[in-house]
Amino acid sequence: MMNRKRRDAAFYLAILAPALILLGTFFVVPVVQSLLLSFTDAYGMKATYNWLGLSNYVEALTDNSFIGTISNTFKYTVVAVLGSNLLALALALMLDGPIRGRNVLRALFFIPNIMSLLVVGYVWRFVYTSALPEMLKAAGMQTVAVLGRPKTVIYYLSIVAIWNCAGYYMIIYLSSLQGISEDLLEAARIDGANGFHVLKDIKLPLLAPTIITCLILSVAAHMKTFEIPYTMTSGGPAGGSMTMVLKIYNTAFNANRTGYATAQSTILFILIAAISFLLNGAMRRREEKL
Repeated sequence: MMNRKRRDAAFYLAILAPALILLGTFFVVPVVQSLLLSFTDAYGMKATYNWLGLSNYVEALTDNSFIGTISNTFKYTVVAVLGSNLLALALALMLDGPIRGRNVLRALFFIPNIMSLLVVGYVWRFVYTSALPEMLKAAGMQTVAVLGRPKTVIYYLSIVAIWNCAGYYMIIYLSSLQGISEDLLEAARIDGANGFHVLKDIKLPLLAPTIITCLILSVAAHMKTFEIPYTMTSGGPAGGSMTMVLKIYNTAFNANRTGYATAQSTILFILIAAISFLLNGAMRRREEKL
């Protein structure tokens, strides 16, 4: 019996070994190397560097420009996450009903998500800087340079993110809605529940795990946004749309401060992990109540 268990363990280990080797080589080792690098003064392609301890982290957390990027990233993330999920849920509820051409509408709403974010950024920059002013001018209204206002530019970039990813989350919500038993919905209608009560008391509670999952996915995606601010504003004007990843990119490849950039990356990772942990905790508490 013991020999058989050992043979089985060796067999399973042999099956898992290629995946474990790839995971260790291309994920675990680079992550550990990056973490160690964040405590050094590594510069560009320079092969030698000195140990600095927590100096890079202290500099990052006392640097007003980096703190500003954290604020910008949170503003962008909050608007994009709430907007995309609310819009996606509304679209899913609409397309879950018996409406004409819903398959075509599903495809149309999903198309923005399959577009390259670089293309999306350039297209929307044209919309904001050329198409929108011309439309306002033709309507006899005052033109607005939406990408030229430091205090509000980040919100206009969030609108682009909502347009781009709402269709993706719509598909996830729609699949969950279609997994709800029709017998349960029919029983509620027989008991006198109207459409609002069916939504509030049946559909939304059953969608709670899916909603939390989509929130975690969207938070992680939007906290790491790079392409949209890079292509549309390059972080301007006056740093109003400079996000954390764009700042890290500039630090690493323009200033060549590799060690400092990895410290900034580690701070970003900690923020995303903390938010994901809180959302997971909320999901577990919700499931316990149910």
